[in-house]
Amino acid sequence: MIASLMMIAQAAAPSAAMPDDEITVMAHRLDSISVWLARGADGKLACGMNRSSGDAKVDAGLCKTAARCTRQGAAAPDAMKNCIDTIKPSLLRDFAANRRAGRS
Repeated sequence: MIASLMMIAQAAAPSAAMPDDEITVMAHRLDSISVWLARGADGKLACGMNRSSGDAKVDAGLCKTAARCTRQGAAAPDAMKNCIDTIKPSLLRDFAANRRAGRS
């Protein structure tokens, strides 16, 4: 997964205002993040991660993706991981675009 995220990081050629390091660091973070969901007594899903990406929008995107994956039937850990991993490159592209545009 890291190889594909690194390729995206390189393809998302940042402007002078956005150092390559920032995208590379985020790619490494995304590759190391695990996301899980738990259903509370009230029936609502709660999202958890082994660590934050350091960006609230990326973290929210991971949790939103986990909820979508669950609704689509990804119940087994491997199925959930695969489903979430498919969205990580898109989250990295959005992160890079937001940084280039000066948004956090």
